[in-house]
Amino acid sequence: MVNLAINIGRRWLASAFLLAVTFCVVAILTDVASLGFTNSSSEAAGHFTLSYHFDVTRAEKLWNASITNKVVALGLPALCVVLPTLVPMVALLTATAFAALVLAAKHLGFVSDLSDASIVIILLFIVAAYLLSHFITRALTRRKVDLFFRQYVPSQLSNHYMRNPGEIGLGGELRDITIMFCDIKRFTAISETLDPDLLPQWLNQFFDVVSDIIVKHNGTIDKYIGDSVMAIWGAPGRDPNHATNGLLAAIEILAAVRKLSEQFNTLGYPEIEVGIGVSTGKAHVGHLGSPHRISYTAVGDAVNMADRLEKCTAFYDLPLIVNDSTMEAVGDFLFRELDTVHVKGRQRFIRIFQPVCHQDDASPNIHRQLQQHRKAMQFYRRGMWKDAELLFRKLSAESGESDFYGMYIKRLVDIRQSQQENGGTHVVDFTQKIG
Repeated sequence: MVNLAINIGRRWLASAFLLAVTFCVVAILTDVASLGFTNSSSEAAGHFTLSYHFDVTRAEKLWNASITNKVVALGLPALCVVLPTLVPMVALLTATAFAALVLAAKHLGFVSDLSDASIVIILLFIVAAYLLSHFITRALTRRKVDLFFRQYVPSQLSNHYMRNPGEIGLGGELRDITIMFCDIKRFTAISETLDPDLLPQWLNQFFDVVSDIIVKHNGTIDKYIGDSVMAIWGAPGRDPNHATNGLLAAIEILAAVRKLSEQFNTLGYPEIEVGIGVSTGKAHVGHLGSPHRISYTAVGDAVNMADRLEKCTAFYDLPLIVNDSTMEAVGDFLFRELDTVHVKGRQRFIRIFQPVCHQDDASPNIHRQLQQHRKAMQFYRRGMWKDAELLFRKLSAESGESDFYGMYIKRLVDIRQSQQENGGTHVVDFTQKIG
């Protein structure tokens, strides 16, 4: 009903516009009204005054001239009302047919107050006004539809293809990009306790916060997967700083989600925590799908890695984990090495890291702890179990991260016990396997 009322309102506005144009043109051509420009200043040129005159007696004479003139006078408003309801081709044919009938009546002697040129001018103005109103309406409608579909198609994607229409089509290319997966922790438990009417509002507020930050840092929102957000940096538009932008977005998301969680807490909503995985590497990007439905997305090793790293945040009890390629690409950040992992289906082992802070923001204490952490990891890999355990225990006490460093301490305790049980021999697998 609302859309019907809007469409009817637009047609009436278009008809009113045509009627106003027709009235003005007819009035001027029949000398009912006259316009003039006079110089209002004798000293300076370029100062003009618009004057107009309306002759009511002339309008009465035209109306009383003949019954045929009345038919023509009534036909013009009718034409103005009918044209906005027609498609352009039919409207043009209708206006042409009306002009032909009026001209035929003129030459047969039924219409004597308008010249051929006046009749043609009137109809041309009506058609021009109709086309103008039609294209304005179409432009407003297209803008409304465009704004609607921009909620489904990332604005970065549509803007890119507006600038590069030749790239539109199915297919893709292998490119270095950065992928981020951001997922709400314990979402299933939260969704079971939250009122079904409030759940979409709660989730949409989260998506609003995350999406704004992704776009702010030149990222493309690939898709929403349940309570998870997948974003891409470096596609469709190329970005030499895609790793840095992706990392900065992830860090800002963590801060924004903490603030959002505080707001939720004051409203009585469940608090919110996220796990974020960021991976830099090669992936195929482009339009994938079929002629029935396509989507712009990325597939490949870097995408799978980001998904696995997001899942690792629960295992290591950390909010953000990146792969070694992201760490190497972002040179002005400090990172803490977490582990060496073996991703299922992947031959090469990778090291994973936690971003700590920007180099300029690091205190002497942070530098010292990171240096001790690097030394402890070296001891651990070289099989210097006692030295590694001593440093891990020291770091656990100083940093307060008993869970993370406790994981390494437990590994070392298990290795020592295994060596005792096997007569001092033990084959150590330093890799953590993630599915």
